[in-house]
Amino acid sequence: MRIEELPTPALTVDLDRLDANIERMAAAWPGTKLRPHLKAFKCTALARRLAEAGHTALCGATVRELAGAAAAGLGSDLLLANEVLDAGRLRALVDGVPDARVTVAVDSSETIEVAAVAGVREVLVDVAVALPRCGCPPEAAGCLAELARAKGLTVRGVMGYE
Repeated sequence: MRIEELPTPALTVDLDRLDANIERMAAAWPGTKLRPHLKAFKCTALARRLAEAGHTALCGATVRELAGAAAAGLGSDLLLANEVLDAGRLRALVDGVPDARVTVAVDSSETIEVAAVAGVREVLVDVAVALPRCGCPPEAAGCLAELARAKGLTVRGVMGYE
């Protein structure tokens, strides 16, 4: 099949360049120092190549992305970088990967409550630092962290998008 004949959208990859880039990333940020974001490639075959290079911590924008990676046996440390208000979907993710570390972004009392009800053990407080899309005001981060701790959650830190 010629590239012009591929149905779109279709992911095409120069494997030599991909492997060289993965090798370079692994040298600069070995292991879990680098957390590849699944939304960049949405392909478990590519995620497997990253995991084989030692990058076993993965980031996802959706529950579905992380569940797909977990179903493929990938990711021992999963970060859901978006807030979710569906406790059932979060519970399914947590229950589906009993041996993985699952961390969820929270930015409100509601997202903290859902995380706690869903059995999430660890959270990051998402702080709005520039983009007006998600995250709590910086001055609210400390109170939300305390609320999360009061609900039995471990706060791993903060995150934000510039």
